[in-house]
Amino acid sequence: MINPLIVVRDIHYATTVIVAGIVFFELFIAAPVLQTNLRLPATESSFRERTGRILWISLILSIASALAWLCLVSARIAAKTVETVIADGTVWTVLLQTQFGLSWGMRILLGILLGACLLLRPKNQARTWQRVLAALLAGGYLGALAFAGHGEEGLGFERNFHLAADFLHLLAAGLWLGGLIPLALLLAYLQRFREEGWVTAACHAASRFSSLGILAVGILLITGTVNVSFLVGGISSLTDTTYGRLLLLKITLFIVMFGVATVNRQYLLPRLCAKAGIDQSLLTTERLVRSTVVETALGLGIITIVGVLGIMAPAIDMSAHMH
Repeated sequence: MINPLIVVRDIHYATTVIVAGIVFFELFIAAPVLQTNLRLPATESSFRERTGRILWISLILSIASALAWLCLVSARIAAKTVETVIADGTVWTVLLQTQFGLSWGMRILLGILLGACLLLRPKNQARTWQRVLAALLAGGYLGALAFAGHGEEGLGFERNFHLAADFLHLLAAGLWLGGLIPLALLLAYLQRFREEGWVTAACHAASRFSSLGILAVGILLITGTVNVSFLVGGISSLTDTTYGRLLLLKITLFIVMFGVATVNRQYLLPRLCAKAGIDQSLLTTERLVRSTVVETALGLGIITIVGVLGIMAPAIDMSAHMH
């Protein structure tokens, strides 16, 4: 039987990463690219409408799954059913009197503030400070997920160091994984409408995202290594424990994803920016969109594994019990 907590965690991780990714993409890529090329009204209108819809659906699902996660954790702590912990107020006790509950309450508040920020800003004329504020709220909302992971379990400096690594790991995932959906949409709309200057805009958007991707991958590698050192222990733990084997699968998916991104950067991006004629540009953009969709699917696979790993004992603990 499928564990409902794993399902809720997966939904929450995926939707939260998408929310942060769209907000980050708007600040770092969409706004600069679309504002420097004002001859793309159809692309801009369609892109903002579609990403706006995805953003709101994801944010609502994210907050709903955060509440469901709180209820399931409360039921587990109290050894009662979800219905009972809601009815007898145990959920409120967990929310107000536990470390998890306090950090979770803060996250839900950040999610609501982000919703208010998005609701109050003008749709197409948002100022830079409004985009920065939305990005800070989205970053805090995503990064504070670290308090629901294994990093919360340590003590003193070790705990703080692990939490900081988790926080940065999540932000980098939002920047890269979360930005793939808006990137694919922007490139697809540029290709569909083919307005004046669309190839230049596609080149700038893909180049900016590629540069951000390099930064994100670097952060993911460093923070991922820190996390592995805390949670895995020896190399044998990777193959001898279920946790370790799932972690290896996650690392494998990451490597494949990185391989796809490298092909995009080294092969497709130079061809797109070479301005080799309309037919070549259309073909290259189409390939970029397709490979971005592949990257997104791999990223969702990684998020699914993360949802499972979070409720398992780390390999370092499992390995200790085995010996």
